[in-house]
Amino acid sequence: MLALVIEGLVTLGERSQAAQLYSLVRELIGTGAIVLWPVFRFTQTIAGIAASAARQRDAAEEHFQIALQQAASFPNILEQAEIRRFHAMMLIDRAAPSDRAKAQTLVKEALATYTQIGMSRHLDMPQALLG
Repeated sequence: MLALVIEGLVTLGERSQAAQLYSLVRELIGTGAIVLWPVFRFTQTIAGIAASAARQRDAAEEHFQIALQQAASFPNILEQAEIRRFHAMMLIDRAAPSDRAKAQTLVKEALATYTQIGMSRHLDMPQALLG
């Protein structure tokens, strides 16, 4: 449920509440958990989302990188697209000089994956990030 709560809170714009759960995700990762079932979300993805909500962007960057490596090794194509979308959200929020270009690349990659696997309803989410 932790993954669903964090993702839901961020989606609803309740970032401060999601941020408060970051320490719990770190504890979960400490147990050795990699993938949460039945949502099949990587713990590192959720940690990246929570760290981003907590404005711990360097930690979020690291979590997203680890999650992307894990998703590639499984492989989990949908999770790869989701990681890229959430990572782009963090970069846009951080707004460092090179973040916009990197976020655009991540969004394009997520869009290509959503299109490739036939998830047309997911196309609006990453497109809205750059809108």
